[in-house]
Amino acid sequence: MTIFIPARRTTLFLPSGPRSAPNQDHLFILLTDPVAPENDVLVVNISSVNKGLYYDPTCLLYPGDHSFVTRKSYIYYKEAEIRGATQLANGATKGIFKPLEMVDEIIFARICKGVEDSKHTPLKAKKFFANAGK
Repeated sequence: MTIFIPARRTTLFLPSGPRSAPNQDHLFILLTDPVAPENDVLVVNISSVNKGLYYDPTCLLYPGDHSFVTRKSYIYYKEAEIRGATQLANGATKGIFKPLEMVDEIIFARICKGVEDSKHTPLKAKKFFANAGK
């Protein structure tokens, strides 16, 4: 049994594939500690840069930035989501979600700055992040 405590900088593999690949997982990074009263957190995922396809250049990641990152990647701010921390913890305990190591504090600071800087971050996510006390 895995005990997962939702907190800023923690990471989880979550099912997030498109309809054509529903079992595909992405690594999500929790950007906030749980925020009362709903006990919610803001999460973003890491996606690979693919030649010929548009990607958000606001925050790029490279091999070595995290064990998951094996090629040039980016933070997919367009899909930033507010999720229930209890749901994430329960999913990890049940083995549905798979935790990995925390993001380095310096890399994490770049990712957080991108929430505000990216033109793709949904307004709701920007407001939640600003009010979460970072």
